[in-house]
Amino acid sequence: MTALTTALLAAFLAPQDDAAEMKWTVLDGDRFDLKWTYTEQRKREAQQDQASHDKRDVEAELAWKAEGILTLTLKKVAWTTGNQDYEITLLYAEGKKIDPRLQMKSAPGAPGYNNAKSEADRLIEYMKKLTEGEFTVNTIEEKGRTIFMWNGGNVRQMTPSLFDKIFTHPLLPSGPVRVGQIFKDPFEVSNLPPGLVDVKQVESKVTATGDKGIIAKGGLTVPFGKTFTAQGQVQNMNGTFTYGIEWNYSPKQYLQKAAEESKLTKKIDAKGKDADFYKENLNHSYSQVLTIKKKDPKPGEKKPEKPAEK
Repeated sequence: MTALTTALLAAFLAPQDDAAEMKWTVLDGDRFDLKWTYTEQRKREAQQDQASHDKRDVEAELAWKAEGILTLTLKKVAWTTGNQDYEITLLYAEGKKIDPRLQMKSAPGAPGYNNAKSEADRLIEYMKKLTEGEFTVNTIEEKGRTIFMWNGGNVRQMTPSLFDKIFTHPLLPSGPVRVGQIFKDPFEVSNLPPGLVDVKQVESKVTATGDKGIIAKGGLTVPFGKTFTAQGQVQNMNGTFTYGIEWNYSPKQYLQKAAEESKLTKKIDAKGKDADFYKENLNHSYSQVLTIKKKDPKPGEKKPEKPAEK
């Protein structure tokens, strides 16, 4: 055997790359601890100032229900949200009564009071029914996605919903991925006004595979600015939008972490007639982290086993 043949054979038999798959493998008896935190702040300084906030901390347990589907049982929920007109607080622990509290900040008869009260009442009614029906995590309905559902519907399409802002990951590729592999996905965020910047895709890249999992990260930074001149009035608008995401699939084949962060800053300076009406300072940001950890079987429990191959 020549030296060249030996070298070629060795290269063929050696591991070819670091390829690994991002996917869920869920067995009967599997259970997971889930934690999710979401924080959003919005402040607009203008002729009429506005501010809002939303903070959600959730602890839950996931358990195998069927192939590719997990039930989600809420253990603890701390949810506070509000604006310049109202404040809502919900503190829930499994087995306890759900009792959300509403405090109106504006007085009856004040401008916008009725609309604010209707919005707050709608959210309160949803919170009271938080444990009715069933939360599930579906990993097979749409291949390449991890979808949170409530009573069979996608929570991202429900308003209001406890998990309506949750981020898991973009559409995953089928098959193994490698370090350096790039994804391009449609760009969909909740705090970017339509038409402000022309961004249609966000690019992500696999940064690691191995014992710590398959990690992918992505994001973008977009500065923007425009000048408007009309009837002797000049408006200068400028700002920056930043966005970042990360997700991590465990070597044991489940989504173990997902994170998302977004920030928008915008300023409008105006000169001329009615300049104060157009001046504006806006800061709108949100961040969230989802973590999932597989639980060890309880003492005496049989360890989940893979189904026998047919």
